[in-house]
Amino acid sequence: MWKNDELFSHVPMPQAEGRPLIVAHPAADLNYLNSWSIMVENEHPFVLFCDEYCPRYPDNLPFYRDDIDNEYFARLANPLTGGRAYRNPGIGFQNMLIHRQKEAVEGMQDLPLLDILYIDWLSPFSEQGSDETFSDIMPKLATNVRDGGIIILDRKHDQNISKWFDFPELLASTTHGVTLEHIGRGEWLMLTLPDNREVTAEIFKVSHSKPQTGVTEFLASLMMERRLTAEQLKKIKYKLPARWPGHEDKDTWMERYLEYLDFPEIGKPYHPCPLDNSWSLNEYSTWVQSLIDNPEQLRPIPRTARTIKLGIDVTLIHGDITEHLDWLMWKDASLILRNRLMDKCLSRCCWLQDKAVNLQPKWESPLIPKLRWSGQESNLHLTTSLLKLAKGPVVATIVYGDASVSQLKKDLLDYKGDVEELIIFHIDEKDFIIGNE
Repeated sequence: MWKNDELFSHVPMPQAEGRPLIVAHPAADLNYLNSWSIMVENEHPFVLFCDEYCPRYPDNLPFYRDDIDNEYFARLANPLTGGRAYRNPGIGFQNMLIHRQKEAVEGMQDLPLLDILYIDWLSPFSEQGSDETFSDIMPKLATNVRDGGIIILDRKHDQNISKWFDFPELLASTTHGVTLEHIGRGEWLMLTLPDNREVTAEIFKVSHSKPQTGVTEFLASLMMERRLTAEQLKKIKYKLPARWPGHEDKDTWMERYLEYLDFPEIGKPYHPCPLDNSWSLNEYSTWVQSLIDNPEQLRPIPRTARTIKLGIDVTLIHGDITEHLDWLMWKDASLILRNRLMDKCLSRCCWLQDKAVNLQPKWESPLIPKLRWSGQESNLHLTTSLLKLAKGPVVATIVYGDASVSQLKKDLLDYKGDVEELIIFHIDEKDFIIGNE
């Protein structure tokens, strides 16, 4: 980093104890590789948000790959904030890239105060049009950064829009209650990936009195593991998350590549070679153990539940099933639902699809003919009909029939199947009341 013609060996990045840095690069287009590279070089865990009206997802063309033709980014479970999430398992520390289809200004509004804001295009944040200068735009933008955080202003457009780079060494705004201090000009060598370049950027330190809050809750919305309890994490510590189900695995890719070697006319696979997983086992188990050791970082979803012994365990949960999909995945549950709700659940947690049973498949006959789901007219022995369709020992569904415990007792009286636990979610507090037992 340069400051007053003096060379410094490093850029003074903000610190975050016991958690990843929260970084945003709004309106990034393909330039997100530059902000990503800077965070990799910093060697501290980080989460990088890129909000763009037309996101440049790394698992779409041009399919970023490393120098041996492996995919560089492996896709993760979608965060609750929306968008797609990715990571690189070869970096050696916790990292996450999130692309969301959102306007840059809108995206900033639902993030906590940032540790680092990387920006190379100021136009989305200009309220008065193209005539606004650095001093007009940056003070308000700086209110999205925590006290002690930094803004990295890429000089990508310094030749075309020079007024964005005409700034004082110290800028105080009483309107926005924030101070910006220019601490130097940074220079970084970038990753050897397509569409990448060296970066030169101005660096500003942000000062104000607003506290940074809600970070733990925000991180829990990004990562399923942070929404489990310490005891639940112990069960998955050595179980790597599955690859994104929409992507081919390495074995399938290798079969296609070998076919190409035998018959070059069919063409080389256009995807890079898939990674084995989005994590290495050692890194994942170490990270999960760190969460177990620091349960204050966890935000498990609360559940109001009671279990009744009816030959099998029947767990009645008062709540919306869509808010407990992480827990159901942890339980390895077989989801049995009707079409619309099934689609909603799988769109939020696609890994449940392997054991899911859609009672109303779109192009096939219903699995239960003349299905009547609820009320006095519901199908007789609906409980056992559902359990016969199960793809595992744990079944999850929503309230059906007359929502009475007596009906469950009657249906399960002679049940001899393989299901060990039936989980039923219900919204109405009157469902399965004690008087129905």
